[in-house]
Amino acid sequence: MALPEGVELVVFDMAGTTVDDLVNGEPLVIAAFRASLQEHDGTEISFDQANAVRGYEKKEALRRLLASVRGKSAEDSEVDTLFKIFNKQLDKLMESMNSEIKGTSETFAELRKRGVKICVGSGFPEHVVQKIVENLGWSVDAAFSSVTLGKGRPDPIMILAAMEKCGVTDPKRVVKVGDTKVDIHEGRNAGVHCVSVLTGTQSKEELEAEKPDCIINSVADLCK
Repeated sequence: MALPEGVELVVFDMAGTTVDDLVNGEPLVIAAFRASLQEHDGTEISFDQANAVRGYEKKEALRRLLASVRGKSAEDSEVDTLFKIFNKQLDKLMESMNSEIKGTSETFAELRKRGVKICVGSGFPEHVVQKIVENLGWSVDAAFSSVTLGKGRPDPIMILAAMEKCGVTDPKRVVKVGDTKVDIHEGRNAGVHCVSVLTGTQSKEELEAEKPDCIINSVADLCK
């Protein structure tokens, strides 16, 4: 069952879950990862290398990418430099982010009818998160950036912040919806109900291995 009885709050991931983030056929974050490494030192990374770190806080993802291509860890100063490049690439690419995953607004409306609070969260910087919400015209109870909060997934800080913002104290009445393995880890760390969607770039088999409570095709199926 996607929604347990008595749910009071649903926390949605953004890119790949509620936001159609394709840029020239490639997910925004993957395009930005690849462009950032290329600009930084000419490093070419594959789609699969970039996809493997989707869902992580972006500095951590960049750190893991550097390690994967070099076979050793990177210095904090280099990660900081690369993160600045990444943000520049995001700003350049995200102007086209004006499409939601089909059925998202309808699902939000149905949850509202049921009296359920709605929050969205992302590892994107604050200005990107707010710009996407503005572009899509969403009315949500809160939108969170893990960059602003100071910790990224799989740390549950965004879910805990959403619970505090919405006055929900029982994690059993909270649902986390996301398209990556890290979203599941985040939900587990918060003790909430975990729903995976198949609109991202990680396969059903990959998601099943992390044992979410439910897997659905997309957010459009959440209230069915």
